[in-house]
Amino acid sequence: MHTNNLPLSGTMEADWISLFDSVPESTRNALRKVVDEHCEDMAVAFYARMMGDVDARPFLTHDAVEKRLRHSMQRWLSTLFSCADRDQFAAAMAMQRHVGEVHARVELPVNIVARGARVLKGEIAHRLLQGGLDGEALVDAVLYADNLIDIAFEEMSSAYVASHERAARIDEAYRVFSYGQNMSLERERQRAALLDWENRFLQEMMAGAAGDELQTLGDSSFGLWLHHKATAIFEGSSELPAIRLAIHSVDDNLLPLCAGQLENGEREETRRLIKAVQAELGQLKFLVGAMFERFVDLESGKDALTQLLNRRFLPAILSRETEISRNQGKPFALLLVDVDHFKHINDRHGHEAGDRVLQQMASLLLNTVRSGDFLFRYGGEEFLVLLVEVDEAHARRVAEKIRSRVEQESFLLADGRSLRVTTSIGLAMHDGHPDYQRLVNRADDALYRAKHDGRNRVVIATE
Repeated sequence: MHTNNLPLSGTMEADWISLFDSVPESTRNALRKVVDEHCEDMAVAFYARMMGDVDARPFLTHDAVEKRLRHSMQRWLSTLFSCADRDQFAAAMAMQRHVGEVHARVELPVNIVARGARVLKGEIAHRLLQGGLDGEALVDAVLYADNLIDIAFEEMSSAYVASHERAARIDEAYRVFSYGQNMSLERERQRAALLDWENRFLQEMMAGAAGDELQTLGDSSFGLWLHHKATAIFEGSSELPAIRLAIHSVDDNLLPLCAGQLENGEREETRRLIKAVQAELGQLKFLVGAMFERFVDLESGKDALTQLLNRRFLPAILSRETEISRNQGKPFALLLVDVDHFKHINDRHGHEAGDRVLQQMASLLLNTVRSGDFLFRYGGEEFLVLLVEVDEAHARRVAEKIRSRVEQESFLLADGRSLRVTTSIGLAMHDGHPDYQRLVNRADDALYRAKHDGRNRVVIATE
């Protein structure tokens, strides 16, 4: 591989290229051959060790290891140790990020992941000792394997941390919602906080003396709220960077100049600086208002059209139900409900008619499930129903009840006409797997089959 003249895209790639070029091709090929020949035995030995680990055992089952995890480990080994160019390395690192995100979703402790890396290094070293290499080639192969696994686990850990922090922020937002925070009230509170700071600033500029300190926006009530709460609630908002930039402009650029005018007292310059600060505050108020409007659904945690829960909180709720199921043995099910031929409804009758269908569908679902179940507007014409404490037979009955009621319902339009619609439903039972995304994917696959097989039917997910 010719790498010396290639531009590097980052430290991770640079480290791998340096490692790759430091080991002779013959040694790398010998290592790859050992891994390919013994990856099944390595995977068996790895999971035998991990199944005997008290900390790791709650996250593993014999059935999961035999059906899925052992084969995944073999693919992982083959993919990682077959990297011979940048594209293959990028694909291998994408795999590490995926694994890290899965570990974060199932809340697998980092120390177990690190322990797994150590076990794997030992297994590979053991096979290398029996692989015919000796002397410097053996040392190079062992070091190459150790360093390559370190790079893989570094990328995996980075994705784990990012995903875990993102989930924690969303979970905090869900707790804010659960505690009944009124976002309209919060919006007015922050507008008032900005106005209070502005009044204090004007008073200090008019009556202040040389040497007085001007309170920064970052240290104000609004600044503290932005730093400690808004970042969690409005994570990902396009307005947040602009708000921070406006605060930086006021605190680091304009306020020092304003403080200087408390000593110099040049009226025209003072007036100009005050207007500049007020212009930034006007922009801030606009951005804060836009940010609240964009996330106004957080006021009730509901979709604006259907008044069902929005999918932002699905990870928090699914994580809790998965934990309840794991600790208390209470099964639950997911239904993905899709309105058949919804595009045709919009195209023929208009988007207002489509909205009315979705609103009436939401009402029908609310009247069909129990108060302890969860209903989400999952996206577009899809709804997600989380049925708590149900077995498969019960979940099937509920799904059929929904399908039948929709088929018999007359959906009223604004002009007095009515429509008849049907639904396709994918049902998936939680099977004990700690990764809730797998359950959602299984329900989605079942929904796809329901639509593919003719619609207006319920399909239960299989393994």
